Amino acid sequence: MTDEASTRQWLASLTCALCMTMIGTCFVWTTPLMVAFISPESPVPMTTTESSWVASVIELGMIAVAIPIGLLADKFGRKTVIILAGPLVFLAWVLVLFTRSLIVLYVVRILQGFAMGIGYILVPVYIAEISEPKMRGLLSGQFQTFYYLGTLYAYSTGPFLDYDTYTLCLIIVPIVFIGSFASLPESPYYLLMSQQTERAKASFKWLRASPYVDKEFALIKTNVEEDMSRKSNWKDLIPTSADRKALLIALLVCFIKFMNGMTAISLYISQTLFEAAGGSIPYNTVTLFLGAILILTTFFAAFLSDAVGRRPLLILSSFCSAIFCSLVAAYYYLEKETTIQVSSYSWVMVGSLICFCIVCNIGIGPLMQTIQAECFPSRTRSLGGAVTQMISSCFAFTNIKMYQELDDAVGIYVNYIIFACVSLIGGIFLCVILPETAGRSLGQIQDEMNNSQVTTVPENEECDVVTYM
Repeated sequence: MTDEASTRQWLASLTCALCMTMIGTCFVWTTPLMVAFISPESPVPMTTTESSWVASVIELGMIAVAIPIGLLADKFGRKTVIILAGPLVFLAWVLVLFTRSLIVLYVVRILQGFAMGIGYILVPVYIAEISEPKMRGLLSGQFQTFYYLGTLYAYSTGPFLDYDTYTLCLIIVPIVFIGSFASLPESPYYLLMSQQTERAKASFKWLRASPYVDKEFALIKTNVEEDMSRKSNWKDLIPTSADRKALLIALLVCFIKFMNGMTAISLYISQTLFEAAGGSIPYNTVTLFLGAILILTTFFAAFLSDAVGRRPLLILSSFCSAIFCSLVAAYYYLEKETTIQVSSYSWVMVGSLICFCIVCNIGIGPLMQTIQAECFPSRTRSLGGAVTQMISSCFAFTNIKMYQELDDAVGIYVNYIIFACVSLIGGIFLCVILPETAGRSLGQIQDEMNNSQVTTVPENEECDVVTYM
């Protein structure tokens, strides 16, 4: 691989990942506004319950479009559908600017959920299909880094600006995304799927920065044609042991990610840390500090995923999450259910929450989409990703809604007991069924899933034969 090829793959991947920056701003848009929303001076008056719906209904939008997105991506292309996320988010911000209705805010969040579905399902697929194996983990890892860049952007603007100015700052992001991503090539893999051979070759040549790709391209084309000779349908997700294993792994990783508390904790942790500090640290400072930690850990995790491997990072992340959630659960249990004074040990709870965020973001957080894109065979990659994301959204919605409900009904420590159990049990299952995928082509991964002998390809030919399979 030449330096120019590496540069072009970085350019295409990071530009596509701008979609996740846009989605990050959407997901946490309400976080700086929660206090204002339920105050008498709220730009859109609402109750506490209504504000929780504004925060969580975005997941319902993602659930609604998960399956259609996978089907549309196979019919019209990865790039074509991904770029549609930009106009959806732009329209959402326009509605925020020109209306002051709670019902319209629900519509806004559903539109943002549609865009989130596009990003979470198709961005990792696009990146996996344009990347060479030895760069795939590194490039796919930037998916989560760019998401957290979006959250940090919202955190660093929302608390300091009025409602309309904050929205104007956020509307810039979809404009930049649309303008930059429009000029990039479509996935060569999709173009071969749709029998657009000349366009596929042109795209492949651009990504590899070389006109001399005929032999490699012919081999890839043959592999794609063989794989696509079987039409994709729902039954293709489970007919063989390899298909069932791929679906099981994808669902297991998404279950751990969205039910180990990561989603709910990320929404509530700023307030938790602020209260633990007794208000001595400004809320905005806590939020920005947390955002910076998430970006840094996710960025370095992208390098670790290829150097160390996906499997060790995912397993370590799960078990460490169980440990830190157990410590938080113990702290809150002692505080609520006993007479033991634990306030002087609040640093244990604070440190455990921060460490929880760190370990999640070196494994289970950024690698879910990577595993999802790698484990499914080419004929079901979009469909499998859509099904996985739909179920993930159900998990995330449940996690966000139940967090506050369990806190009010029983005690917040129950949440963390559940999170610890999910992480522990999930880690055990990962030890049993998760193969290592780092450094392997998508075709070699399928050989592993089928328990076939994995053929070792010389390093200088590694990406040429089976990059897209």
